[in-house]
Amino acid sequence: MTVPDPYPRLPHRAPFLLLDRVLEIGERSGVFMKQVAAADPCVAADGTLPAAFVLEALAQGGGALLSALTDDRMPQPGYLAAVDDFRVLAPPRAGDTVRIEVEVLRHFQGATQLRGRALVDGRLCAEGRLTLALPR
Repeated sequence: MTVPDPYPRLPHRAPFLLLDRVLEIGERSGVFMKQVAAADPCVAADGTLPAAFVLEALAQGGGALLSALTDDRMPQPGYLAAVDDFRVLAPPRAGDTVRIEVEVLRHFQGATQLRGRALVDGRLCAEGRLTLALPR
């Protein structure tokens, strides 16, 4: 696995860019980092990162992986089309470093299905399958 660029290539910008770093890019998988800070506008009042933002971080990881695997310098705009079997075991908290891992399961009809996992200190905190689609 290689790291072509330390910053994810996504059309998102602050405050909605949830990935901080690209750690690894492989032929069918990628690993990214998210620092959860108390000052982050996505963090809830109780100091946790809500499930919707954990899911969005996984989706952004998938988008960043697909963007890194293309030769285009500009990322393709796309959207989260489906979520399957998503569960949060323990929400990340302020101060945590979340490791986002995504793996391509299959490509079909202009969409890509991925498996995503979020880990904190090696412990699984969320996982699920998601489908990203390109606009027609």
